[in-house]
Amino acid sequence: MPPWYVPSWLLPDFIWQETTHQSLADEIPPTPQVTHPLLRRFWGILHNRLLSFSQSYCRWVGIRFDNQIAQLPFGLVMKWSDGTRLEEVLAMQVARAAGFPVPKVICYGDHPDTPHAPVSILMTRVPGRELGQAYDTLNNEERDSIARELKRYLETMRRWKSLWGEKRICSLVGTSVRSVRIPFHYAGPCESEEEFNEYLLRPAMSDGFKSESEFNDALSRAKAIEKMPHRIVFTHGDLK
Repeated sequence: MPPWYVPSWLLPDFIWQETTHQSLADEIPPTPQVTHPLLRRFWGILHNRLLSFSQSYCRWVGIRFDNQIAQLPFGLVMKWSDGTRLEEVLAMQVARAAGFPVPKVICYGDHPDTPHAPVSILMTRVPGRELGQAYDTLNNEERDSIARELKRYLETMRRWKSLWGEKRICSLVGTSVRSVRIPFHYAGPCESEEEFNEYLLRPAMSDGFKSESEFNDALSRAKAIEKMPHRIVFTHGDLK
């Protein structure tokens, strides 16, 4: 553990105080211009050094080192995981500009030598505990408050108009959507919901089912989604 006289901004629980956003943007803010590739490569080299520094820092302050969410002093964290892509950076920046309580992106780097994790993001640390860790300790009033807040965020982003039309399923910048829950961990961009559903159902196989009839029953239930058209809206890939 560090000595008692260490400044608070060197400790892993330090948070930069920010003005709370009271209003959310009715229209989606402009997507920021992407940082020049040469500058992203420079930040990538620096972030690689920060990851090594985080190991020593975590030992010094007595916390567990995480090579995907690296803890740093000065109220900063660095995300460098398998799922981190440029689209995530831009989505964070747009969400913050819209008034959502998300980290501030300091810089982001490219890592051409690690194609499974090509982008790292240096960002500010946000206050609070993960909801999954705190939820069981909350009373009903607190849980209702969280639900209302989340509902407000979702309703706001789902009113936004996409630059790519009302039917296209894609990222903020028109590229594929990513999720570990779909085939090959990415999809599209798809020009329609029908194309998206077909992509999801195409790899279906009977492996893992006890019988062919059980597989066919599951497939029929899955195909029922084709009869349930949806409005295509902005959302978050980890919501379920």
